[in-house]
Amino acid sequence: DTVKIFDIKLEPNDPCVLSYSPSPSCFVNSVRWNHTNLVVASAGEDKKISLWRKNGQRMWTVPVAGTDCGDNIEESILAISFSNKGSRYICSGGSGQVVRIWDLQRKRCIKWLRGHTSTITGVMYNCKDEHLASISQSGDLILHNLASGARAAELKDPNEQVLSVLDYSRISRHILVTAGDDGSIHLWDTTGRSPKVSWLKQHSAPTTGISFSPSNDKIIATVGLDKKLYTNDTGSRRPSAFISHEAPFTSLAFRDDGWTLAAGTNNGRVAFYDLRGKLQPFTVLRAYSSSEAVSSLCWQRSKPVIVNESTCVAETALLGGPVEDSVLMPDPLPSVTSSSLSVSTAISGGRSGPAEVSFLTSSSESVSSTGNLSSSMETPHRSHLWPGGTLTRLHAPHSKYNLKDDMDVFSPVVDVQPITPSLDKLWDIHEGAKKEHLLADKRPSSLLFPSSRRFAFADDGAGDHPIFDWQSSSMYQQVLRFF
Repeated sequence: DTVKIFDIKLEPNDPCVLSYSPSPSCFVNSVRWNHTNLVVASAGEDKKISLWRKNGQRMWTVPVAGTDCGDNIEESILAISFSNKGSRYICSGGSGQVVRIWDLQRKRCIKWLRGHTSTITGVMYNCKDEHLASISQSGDLILHNLASGARAAELKDPNEQVLSVLDYSRISRHILVTAGDDGSIHLWDTTGRSPKVSWLKQHSAPTTGISFSPSNDKIIATVGLDKKLYTNDTGSRRPSAFISHEAPFTSLAFRDDGWTLAAGTNNGRVAFYDLRGKLQPFTVLRAYSSSEAVSSLCWQRSKPVIVNESTCVAETALLGGPVEDSVLMPDPLPSVTSSSLSVSTAISGGRSGPAEVSFLTSSSESVSSTGNLSSSMETPHRSHLWPGGTLTRLHAPHSKYNLKDDMDVFSPVVDVQPITPSLDKLWDIHEGAKKEHLLADKRPSSLLFPSSRRFAFADDGAGDHPIFDWQSSSMYQQVLRFF
């Protein structure tokens, strides 16, 4: 239930610069850095997404606590992911079998993407924010079109394995990779119906982490409970290298440089590898006790949105300034008064630090799915769309609230004007494009990950590594953040 941020530059002293529990006694399943590298989002068994600044300041949660806005959910969240263009939108998936897209500026859920019939285990935007991919325990892979709200594709794992991890290429908009409990890895071109390349039963135990190299999507790294780390070249059906470890791996994250890997284990350690060097960790960090597994990892961005950290307000720390329009078409929303959106902030007991490269860790536990959804409430398939007309799914939900939506809408696919008879106007068309504020930063990137009890524990085989054993190279004088 604890999120931790580590600053490597503080070694050999205690590198943990912040430790906090979003909801004590509730496991954290997923953690992510925002685009300014100043805010951490986490989610898990507490049924909400929590936002904290890296200086220890608690910001707010979605759904907003204590409000009657129709956003309250009763599901464990297993995965979250920011959009690629900015930090205003974040998606989530879990035991409720629905992908939700949250507008963090308005503190509201603005879209519900349906189609899954079991617990959702992974969600992620493609590199252009055109599609959102989601996977589930039943082996389904669904691609959602964000402009129309339709399901662009519904795919199935060839072996019908429980899918547990996925990753989109940072370079190619249609390329993604999935893996699951039988150890098989599948590379998909989402314009087709079957995997482009498969590595069948590469792991002899469930796959627990997967990632494209950010700088080269021909390289894929995977880890599993079989204590193996593999790297694959997409041009070959055989792994290009593999590394054995003393404990089962439970999570994985690539740094933006495309070579540095952080891999969490089920005994609370994080091992760091340079794929250009020896096939052994250049350091191992004791992030948690040996009874806790590191369930999620995330590096900070190498090119964050630049804001003045010392003077910016919470919203600027999160959004980084003017927000670019999205192709996302929101569903009609219940109206909310401005007073219901006010949120108080508090300072946690954590310490702040000048983190440049960071990673996060948190506790999590997998949960079973809840009841099935009515087919009438599912996201429409694209074949159900009326050309130039309204979408069958875009109707006002039955509720006691007055329905209103004031979000700007732009669709590059079709100019859709959903109409509710009881309303004069649901959608406004916003003119003009806003400037993208993703500025380059010379600072190194950072990483975050959470601890978890969702994986079986292994016997400690080898002796403990020192908390830091960095090589004397300036490359590794960096800041890491763990949850």
